Amino acid sequence: MKVGDILILSGKTKHGKNRVREQGEHWKVLKIKGALPHCRFPVGTSIAEIETIDGKHWRIISINGDNDFDFEPR
Repeated sequence: MKVGDILILSGKTKHGKNRVREQGEHWKVLKIKGALPHCRFPVGTSIAEIETIDGKHWRIISINGDNDFDFEPR
């Protein structure tokens, strides 16, 4: 995964499935970095900041296996 890649998200949990249904499955990678304190992931976890193709929604996912989402390159 690298900046600019397009990902296809699919939900693993009820929360993830609702987000994909409401916001779409195609997302663009904006930034890759390590998680900071007070983030929902442990400090240092590799995370990706992503947004929908239309730019209306954004989120952060764990690159090494997110609890709510599966993802694959488009």
